[in-house]
Amino acid sequence: MSFAKSNVVLLIVAAVLAVPTAFQLSSEVESFVDYARIPLMFDGFTEENVGAIVIGKPKEEQPAPNPQTPEKKPPVAYDQLNLRRTDKGWMVGQTPGVLSDLVGAKVNEGLIKVNVFDHLRMIRADKETMIQRAATEEQLAEYGLDDAQAMVIKVADRGGVNVVAQIHVGNDASQMASTEGVRGVFVRKADSNDVVLYEFDKGWNRNVDPEQWVDRVLLRLAPEDVRAITIANAASGGKPITFERKDNKASWVASETAEGRGAVRQSEVEGFVQRLRMIAVQSFKLPIQRAGNLAALGLQPPQCSLEITYVDGGAERKATFQVGNPVEGDSNTRYFTSSEAAFLMTWPAAQATTIEVDVAAKWFDPDGPPTDADKAAEDQQQPPKTGQPKKDG
Repeated sequence: MSFAKSNVVLLIVAAVLAVPTAFQLSSEVESFVDYARIPLMFDGFTEENVGAIVIGKPKEEQPAPNPQTPEKKPPVAYDQLNLRRTDKGWMVGQTPGVLSDLVGAKVNEGLIKVNVFDHLRMIRADKETMIQRAATEEQLAEYGLDDAQAMVIKVADRGGVNVVAQIHVGNDASQMASTEGVRGVFVRKADSNDVVLYEFDKGWNRNVDPEQWVDRVLLRLAPEDVRAITIANAASGGKPITFERKDNKASWVASETAEGRGAVRQSEVEGFVQRLRMIAVQSFKLPIQRAGNLAALGLQPPQCSLEITYVDGGAERKATFQVGNPVEGDSNTRYFTSSEAAFLMTWPAAQATTIEVDVAAKWFDPDGPPTDADKAAEDQQQPPKTGQPKKDG
């Protein structure tokens, strides 16, 4: 077969193969969904404009109508969660008429993003999600979207005045027989009676309990950013002992050598610093100004304390942490305060042991032959290997 005839045969084969390929591409184009062009319920929503969030859940007991005007329904009463953006980040805000022990507590901004902002950005409002247009009050009640049943999520601008987005959230779709096998919840805009089915892949926390939103992490640190640590505890007689890295050197030096001790044990100090990557509390109790007698809680002076000097954005900062007595009836929990949150908090007792370490005995080499105390401390840090015979006496 000549070269020219070979090319003709190849062209024919290519043309034949191209036909099913063209049909396949055409089919894929028809099934392709351009999500960038789907109508959204809050088109153009951006979290940068938001300064306040309110999540409201209708109370189980609603106010009774006024006997003088029984035909007039009283406003729906809500259990509310108020979140406010400040120059220090998101905080728990004050709910009118409610005294909360968590007002001013830092909020986990990641939870706000995934449970508020991401949903408001993703709710579609096209013909595929529309369940009922211009629903009547009776129909809204069937979907749990009437005022008496629906949860309300409202976000306002940074001034806290102008509403950026407001949505009502009703029943879970799986609860209705007519939507069996369908996942998601029914929603509507506050100024519309159009019922929309909103399907989402991940969970959606709409809890109005502020404890579900507070950020229990007080400080996150990269070990290389730590410049100095100061520990004071009962083992040191309450006398602070400071370890620092001078002139950005890797080695740690002590402010003063412990009496009768030698050089700083670098591995012990560095191991402690590595455990400071994240300092988180167990719970927030109440604002520190309402905590009462701190001395009775073992916090004035504290049972033990830690001060960390670290670099943040090129500037040097200090953070302090104080550990007090065990919480009444719970020996596994200690009272706790910090410069990072103006609250009386609690901390796991197991974490407190890291600050109660006998610094002189464990963080310094012995000055001279090891003492019995040195040997005991060394044995605790380095247990015998498996199979190693135990020495007598």
